[in-house]
Amino acid sequence: METPSSPSYVIIAFDATKVRNEHELWVTLNNVQARGDILRGGDTIVVLGVLHKVTHPMGFQITPNEDAFTGTNSTRAMEEEVSQKTEAYVNMLLKSAEKCEDDGVSMEVKVIAGAPVKQVILQEAFTCKATWVVLDRHLRKDFKFYLKQIPCKVALIQDSLSVDILRSTRTTEANLIEHRRFYSVSKPILSLAMQGGENKEQSAITSPENFRKLQRNSIVSDLGDFQISEKAGVSTKDEGKSVPHIHKRNTFRLSSLEAPILCATCGTRTELDLKDSMRFSFSEVQQATNNFSKENLLGEGGYGYVYKGNLKDGQSIAAKVRKEASAQGFEEFRSEIYVLSFARHKNIVMLLGYCCKENLNVLVYEYICNKSLDWHLFDENAAVLEWHRRYSIAIGTAKGLRFLHEECRGGPIIHRDMRPSNILVTHDFVPMLGDFGLARWKTSDDPVQTRILGTLGYLAPEYAENGTVSIRTDVYAFGIILLQLISGRKVVDRKKNEQDQSLRQWAEHLIENMELHELIDPRMGDSYDTYELYLMSRAAYSCVKSNPELRPSMGEVVRFLEGKSNQFSS
Repeated sequence: METPSSPSYVIIAFDATKVRNEHELWVTLNNVQARGDILRGGDTIVVLGVLHKVTHPMGFQITPNEDAFTGTNSTRAMEEEVSQKTEAYVNMLLKSAEKCEDDGVSMEVKVIAGAPVKQVILQEAFTCKATWVVLDRHLRKDFKFYLKQIPCKVALIQDSLSVDILRSTRTTEANLIEHRRFYSVSKPILSLAMQGGENKEQSAITSPENFRKLQRNSIVSDLGDFQISEKAGVSTKDEGKSVPHIHKRNTFRLSSLEAPILCATCGTRTELDLKDSMRFSFSEVQQATNNFSKENLLGEGGYGYVYKGNLKDGQSIAAKVRKEASAQGFEEFRSEIYVLSFARHKNIVMLLGYCCKENLNVLVYEYICNKSLDWHLFDENAAVLEWHRRYSIAIGTAKGLRFLHEECRGGPIIHRDMRPSNILVTHDFVPMLGDFGLARWKTSDDPVQTRILGTLGYLAPEYAENGTVSIRTDVYAFGIILLQLISGRKVVDRKKNEQDQSLRQWAEHLIENMELHELIDPRMGDSYDTYELYLMSRAAYSCVKSNPELRPSMGEVVRFLEGKSNQFSS
């Protein structure tokens, strides 16, 4: 790298309200370095996180502004959140900082609580006289503002995490700005080899009167009129750093004899291990469900009726009673018991046991407390499912399928009926695969021919046409579910134009043309993560390929969705 005549600051600006992972930051920093025209030896990278929303002690989101400095509780909560965010970025960037250090580039993290975001970034660019400002993809909607107002060179991170130059020269046309008052915490990142000394953190209020007094990499003692008292449970500025109260969520402290928590929100518990015998007496289930009363009826499916109940030990259950005239019959009852006795995973509904009486067969599951994914996506009474929950459900569902296909003791299990109504969720929106009546063991690597069962729209072409089943059959159905999570659409929408009625055909066209934003559920507006949209869209596109040999494995899908891999081997 060429060494400049004087050290320069390169700001890489992020929206700190968005969730990041280490891999994403690593790839981004690598791409900035790899360009060769942004960083030079002796430069300092300022990883700038703008926290334009903070959590009030009462739990709701507020916009940080000057008023936020006046209330003790609000101040403590804001300082805590900024400090925690700073530490999170530092920990995720340690490897990147070590790599930069080899090229003579230092790195620091600075998190600022303030709004609007563009004002914060612009102010920081002026303050440190940055030579470059690299904007995160979430900030691109204001890129015209940045090009007009920021005096230095400007680059933009794309959805693929590549870095594009927006302006490669400085400008003298930028207007002077009025500096506003923001709270910030900054911390240099030292590689593991250099961490012999203390990695000090600085916190400050930036305001017009003390703006020039702020010095990088040192504790700022002049905090103007910003004071935090010891009575509030926070150390004073003379101690060099503050230790705020942490407002924790309600948590459950369990003894070793208690059943583990299934849902932290409503407190539902479940058995972790199988009982000595999985067989319940019919009277035990009958009593638990209040004699299978209508008040306890949860739903009805092709197999039969599902009732909620409570065992004597407090365990909540869902009892699935086979209809006498059910076409699915005893074979599927036996199949579900056999398969689920091996399938123990966080993202798979647990079978607690079963019972039989004359022509009645009952499966007893743990009760999953927050309905199905189908309800959350399509029921008119359901609130719009937020993006971060859709992304989390996608990963959790993929992990459940990965376990069935690749990790389950006894060999791969093919679900054969993957669809949103068979994915149950807790109040924490942890997804759990259910309804294994059609599941079967995969005893060899060869595709199996069988009668066609399942739900239209989720059936892979080779299965729908000739009954050929393999683990790639589930992969196809998962791809359709991904498209539904992104778009909020059913597999077939008769209200659309004829060419757009099929979800798969409509989505494939948009993905091939990289019109990913057209896929988004319109009810969400702009409240989604573009990189996660890219990951989910590309994974879905690969999963729904007509040729099963070209579909990825679920292990590959999980790694890709988590950002740990950037390609499929197929």
